[in-house]
Amino acid sequence: MPARCYDVPGMALILVTGGTGFVGRRLVKALIAQGHELCCLVRPTSQTSALAHLGVRFYRGDVTDPDSVERAVAGAEAVIHLAAIIRERGKATFHRTNYEGTRNVVGAAVRTGAKRLLFMSNLGAAPDPAFPFLHSKWQAEEAIKASGLDYTIFRSSVLFGEGDGFVSPLAGLIKRLPLVPVIGSGQTRFQLLSVDEVVTCLIMALGDDKTIGQVMELGGPEHLTYEEIVDLIMGVLGRRRPKVHIPVTLMQPLAWLMDKLLPRPLVTPGQLAMLRRDNITDLDVVERAFGFKPISLRQGLDYIVR
Repeated sequence: MPARCYDVPGMALILVTGGTGFVGRRLVKALIAQGHELCCLVRPTSQTSALAHLGVRFYRGDVTDPDSVERAVAGAEAVIHLAAIIRERGKATFHRTNYEGTRNVVGAAVRTGAKRLLFMSNLGAAPDPAFPFLHSKWQAEEAIKASGLDYTIFRSSVLFGEGDGFVSPLAGLIKRLPLVPVIGSGQTRFQLLSVDEVVTCLIMALGDDKTIGQVMELGGPEHLTYEEIVDLIMGVLGRRRPKVHIPVTLMQPLAWLMDKLLPRPLVTPGQLAMLRRDNITDLDVVERAFGFKPISLRQGLDYIVR
């Protein structure tokens, strides 16, 4: 059995799942900068070189493997559970990874004596099998609520920042194509939030007992339609492109094909389904809960120019 992580006096030992991901790597760096000792459960194929110099201890495994989860959680006082998939591939289904994986993390935390659990869910999580990703997140939330742990659940809108999976691909299309595809009517609304500000919320909640037992929605300071986001990106890039609306029914076979053939498809069948629903909450949720107003999408788009 691998050696356990041990606490440093006066510092909380924290396990982060998904620590090499889009949110996770920023969170790990921020927690280390604050003096915390960290363990990370990462998949065998995950690249850890960007974090290795920080003194983080990595456990190779997977949230779907109860034994590797148990080894990683052992000794941790708090768990921040970020690991999830937004795209199904083979055995890596939403149910198995997002729901059963969360049950494994919760069970290990209870058995090993961890007290605090923070979980990253998504706006729109609900008991509706028509949206499998959001349904799996709702199931995970229910498992956490029944655990007896001191939990905080975050339901976040779409996140933006360097390396994101929404704004960056759109910017890439605008740079490369003479026409910009807009799926459906383009009127689905989003409330994009900076990934760095989500990290701030996670860290603030970790030290705030008032967030225990709460389901907290997170979103940026504006509601923007998909088409408005496209227009904003074009404005920041200084590239005007004609837009062509593609009916969702025509995108469905294309999304299926991209999902099968491309390592990072523009849109997956699951994401296409979610475009039927707005992804928004109150505009002041972050300010009410954490005392600061998030930056707008326009204010945070320097990275697509670089």
